[in-house]
Amino acid sequence: MALQVQNDTITAYNNLAGQACDETISADLGGRPLALAPGVYCSALSMGLTGALTLDAGGDSNAVWVFKTVSTLTTASSSSVRLINGGQACNVFWQVGSSAILGTSTSFVGNILALTSIALQTGAKVSGRALARNGAVTLDSNTVAVATCGVPPVTPIPPTLGKTFSPATINAGGVSTLTITLSNANATAASLTAQLIDTLPSGVTIAATPNAGTTCGGTVTANTGGSTVTLTGGSIAASGSCTVTVSVTAPGGGSYINSLPAGALQTSNGNNAAPAVATLTVNTPGVVAPTLGKAFSPATISAGGVSTLTITLSNPNATAASLTAQLIDTLPSGLVVAGSTSSTCIEPGQSAGFSAAWFVIDTRAVGLTGGSIPANGSCTVTMDVRAEAPRSYPTPLPAGALQTSNGSNAAPAVATLTVN
Repeated sequence: MALQVQNDTITAYNNLAGQACDETISADLGGRPLALAPGVYCSALSMGLTGALTLDAGGDSNAVWVFKTVSTLTTASSSSVRLINGGQACNVFWQVGSSAILGTSTSFVGNILALTSIALQTGAKVSGRALARNGAVTLDSNTVAVATCGVPPVTPIPPTLGKTFSPATINAGGVSTLTITLSNANATAASLTAQLIDTLPSGVTIAATPNAGTTCGGTVTANTGGSTVTLTGGSIAASGSCTVTVSVTAPGGGSYINSLPAGALQTSNGNNAAPAVATLTVNTPGVVAPTLGKAFSPATISAGGVSTLTITLSNPNATAASLTAQLIDTLPSGLVVAGSTSSTCIEPGQSAGFSAAWFVIDTRAVGLTGGSIPANGSCTVTMDVRAEAPRSYPTPLPAGALQTSNGSNAAPAVATLTVN
């Protein structure tokens, strides 16, 4: 067995000695401002280490460093070699052309293959091997831990959280579905170790029918009219995701930002490092301006005859439209008021026969003062008119003639009476 070990050492030594150099080392290895990347580092004379030497694997657990010196390898007291970013001690090799001396309390990494001898002074520690081909390996209160290459331990990737509203925009009093997505990028399932609690922003509540559910295997609690959604227990599948869903509503308009902070999701694979944010936009339905319409019945009369002019006021809104100014209709020259006038645009609480708000200004002008148009409805103003001269009589009401609490008419209203 000892002979086989010696033969294997010679084979490894010769392999290292034959590797081409990537960089020549002419000064002490310790105290370098930058860590050494994997590669073959050579010295034409001796190689020394005073202070600390850092080897950076850059995330590659198979990264290899080879240090070759024609003469000796010497470390000062309390010197050190350390690995970062996934480097493994089993992949660090020191090929020494004569002897190696590790100073007291040195913390060393790698496999030393020396042609002659190796001396570990008091308290020196090695993670690797100390193999001398032709001489002694001298120890004094040392620790040598044989480094073997294997799969380095995997640090779990923290889970992530995501949030969406669907639809993202609703009208006041409408319903949207809030979906919270829990994702796990690890090869092992992530079990929840604490409740996941989402507190809705002020003004947003759980809908009358919550429709709460989850694909995470736990229990969702979401009470009608409440402001919190809670997932208790459950887990996220390996390399997978799951969801929590609930229906929410908001009675008032605005933008509602719903946020789950970093650390809200606590699992066996760690906690979410970033927050999850979604915005629900709630629109207050806008007020639509009222409209005006006009018509003669009949639209054609003989000279001296009478026709009834009807003006229709329409309001498509959920609230009544009260007149805020007189509605005045001036008839064209030759067309006069010939009889009774009436209006159904009564104020709330007035009798259907009330028409005092509609009055004749003179024989060619009439006006409506006060009154209102019912919600989602219409009302009318009627008058009998007469003309003696045979011709066409257009009767326009311009845009803005009807002024109400819900706005003014945007388009004119025109009707034409033809007199034969």
